[in-house]
Amino acid sequence: MNNRLYKLMNWPEIEEIIYSDGHDPHRILGAHKVGNSVLIQTFRPDYAEIKVVSSDGKTYKMDLEDDAGFYAALLPYKAGFSYHYVLVDQTGKETVSHDPYVYEPLITREDCIKFSSGMHDTIYDKLGAHMMKRDGVEGVNFAVWAPDAARVSVIGDFNNWDGRIHQMRRVDESGIYELFIPDVTEGQEYQYECKTRGGEIFLRPDPYATRTKDYKAEVSVVAAAPSYKWDDKAWMTQRKTYDKTGSALSIVELSLDGFAQTAFEDDEYVTYAALAARVIHYVKANGFNAIELLPVCEHDEIHKFDVNSFYAIKGEYGTAADFMDFINACHKEGIRVILDWTATYFPKRDYGLSYFDGHALYEYEDPGKGTQPGTHRLIFDYGRKQVTNFLYANALYLLKEFHIDGLRITDISKVLYLDYDRKPGEWTPNIYGGYENLEAVEFMRELTQKVNQLDQGILLITKETACWPHLTDTVEEGGLGFDYKWNNGWSHDCLEYMKYDPIFRGQHHNELTFSMMYSYTEKFILALSHEDVGGYPFLKEMMPGDDDQKESNVRLILAYMMVHPGKKMLYHGRNAVSMERGLQMENFIYKLNMMYFDHPALYELDDVTDGFEWINSMAADLCMLAFVRKSSKDEEELLVVMNMAGVEREFRVGVNHDGRYEEILNTDAKDFGGSGVVNDRKIEAELIEADGRKYSVPVKLAPLSLAVFSYIPYTDKEKKIRKIREEAHEKKIAEQEKSRSLLLSKHEKEEARMLAELKAKYEKELAQQQKAIEEKYDKIEEERIFAIVSDAAIEKLAETGTNEDGSNKGASDKKAPKKAVKKATKKSTITKFPEGKDVKKPAAKKSTSKKTSSSKSSKKKDTGDKA
Repeated sequence: MNNRLYKLMNWPEIEEIIYSDGHDPHRILGAHKVGNSVLIQTFRPDYAEIKVVSSDGKTYKMDLEDDAGFYAALLPYKAGFSYHYVLVDQTGKETVSHDPYVYEPLITREDCIKFSSGMHDTIYDKLGAHMMKRDGVEGVNFAVWAPDAARVSVIGDFNNWDGRIHQMRRVDESGIYELFIPDVTEGQEYQYECKTRGGEIFLRPDPYATRTKDYKAEVSVVAAAPSYKWDDKAWMTQRKTYDKTGSALSIVELSLDGFAQTAFEDDEYVTYAALAARVIHYVKANGFNAIELLPVCEHDEIHKFDVNSFYAIKGEYGTAADFMDFINACHKEGIRVILDWTATYFPKRDYGLSYFDGHALYEYEDPGKGTQPGTHRLIFDYGRKQVTNFLYANALYLLKEFHIDGLRITDISKVLYLDYDRKPGEWTPNIYGGYENLEAVEFMRELTQKVNQLDQGILLITKETACWPHLTDTVEEGGLGFDYKWNNGWSHDCLEYMKYDPIFRGQHHNELTFSMMYSYTEKFILALSHEDVGGYPFLKEMMPGDDDQKESNVRLILAYMMVHPGKKMLYHGRNAVSMERGLQMENFIYKLNMMYFDHPALYELDDVTDGFEWINSMAADLCMLAFVRKSSKDEEELLVVMNMAGVEREFRVGVNHDGRYEEILNTDAKDFGGSGVVNDRKIEAELIEADGRKYSVPVKLAPLSLAVFSYIPYTDKEKKIRKIREEAHEKKIAEQEKSRSLLLSKHEKEEARMLAELKAKYEKELAQQQKAIEEKYDKIEEERIFAIVSDAAIEKLAETGTNEDGSNKGASDKKAPKKAVKKATKKSTITKFPEGKDVKKPAAKKSTSKKTSSSKSSKKKDTGDKA
């Protein structure tokens, strides 16, 4: 032992190195100028002997100052001094190595401040493992964020996974550790060893690793930055001006793993190049213009959304550069590439991001906020700026480095709501007492703004199932800034409706129409995703009926998706499909997509009410729907008629315009596997009112089918002819109406005449009846009066005893009393009959007997004498 050397060494700090308890190994290890000498110290317990070779070519054997493996040497100092080690193992094998502890940190204070503020958009260029050359020496610069660790080391196959050898320096209070290790090469495996203040050891992969040993990503692999020459400049230029609302977007969702299983034979070697060729063929054969890939970063084999390494592209099929070539090939064919991106959670593992440095770091510390109920997943801590910076940078890394065209963020309901799937008492309200996770809301807004600043043409899609408002409004308008939201309500309701036997569908009619009540509250994508259908065979098995009916139902719902407002997405799934059925379905989907792209009415006004109009949404008992899709031009209008019943039907459907209607798609066509009940000619609108419209067309539909008709306006010449015909028709109608009116008038007059005759006849009969009654009454009254006055007349005659001529009355005229009675009853009287009519009785004639002119009293008495 060199006594002078021993005295120059700081043993308390050396003990810190030996026991691996420090966070600043550069303070001890490496070369330090001492007067005119250089003190070189290293800790390599894995070697039996170490030599120092100076830049002038001299070799110095280092002293083993501590049996634990601590070496030191004192060399004369010269300007421009440099050195390297010769490491000798127990077998005598020598290895040349450079000292990691002579290099200053590359991460600056500015980097740390930006990272701690969540503003370092390219932090992935600083953290992680980066191959580089420093002072002419090849190596790798390692950097990791582990603020709660007492010590962090890089371990790997280059140091026998010994955490004592390459201890890292903490460069800032933010918690970033860094170390440049010379001589480490591409392909070498590594991890970080984190030691807590309590002495616990945690082995963790690199969160920023761009390559891993396998899908578990427990071990990271050193990888060079991909060097790729892009050939998609034209695509990237036109993408910036992409019209997100007025353009047609038809996406096929697929898993590269699943596609590899179905599109390749067991003995075929699957690469990104081979996948590109077959995926592109499938996309073009089915007519889609975009693909959405389930997570392509390293993920679980079963739970594909459990991403284990956010920066490492799946290595099973090739390198990151190979995946870039996959995307470049898609762009050259005009295919947009969207990635599923899990920015809402990560899997809970004994390795990985969970409990990264011995404490909750990437996840919330509070389990009531940081753990998804009922799952093994953890929610990112959006309150930590370094965590949100990790996510922002990851999104920008995928978008910039790989030319990705869009991201679909998984179900954000689980992070926007603090009480999502939680019972009372299992969650803590925000500072305002609400259930919103304000930190997650701010993250989403910041994310969408950053992406839009990068490129306005990049698509941002999300799934949200709890009706968070204004998801697709801009941040400036108070929204979250997403471009589209999956319409899970539509897919759920439609699939539930289609599961019913047609006999019972009328009772669930609103499930098929309800989506139009909210269709314009957000910008939607109609998604029959992996979560809903799991591929064509699974979709088919959901349907009722026999095999043909199931097929018809599948075609019906796919066609309904294509004609309903909203962009389109369908999950890929060709597995377990017969060749014939597969080709028919492929042909059907292709025709659907071609119809969609060829007709602006199906996409141009997707986000405004002017693009859709119900013709008939109320025929629940018939299981029938009819509506029109519109564009900015009337002549591009499309008529859609649906028959969800199990029987063939003929409908008269109202239309908005006079003209021809040509069937451009029928799901029952034989080419698609249907029975062939189609409308195979141009149908002329008829001037027959239906559905509240002046014109209508007759339509026949097979059971479980949908037909689409394009509107063909008449030419000017045809319009003139139609106008003449219409005017003639209207004239004929007017004449018929006039004739009807005249006929009605004639009938009315005849009816009036008949009524008058009946009235006259009735009145005549009534008069006759009245006269008979009067006569009968006169006779009765005469007899009654005779009975009353007969006795008085007789008595009077008896009193006089003689007639006027002096003869004896009783003797000479036995009929005298009756005559007297008749004379008395001839006086005029008015009698009220039961019918209410006043009948004037004939007045009695004045007496013809002689009256004395000299006696007024006698005259008065005579004139006043009444019967």
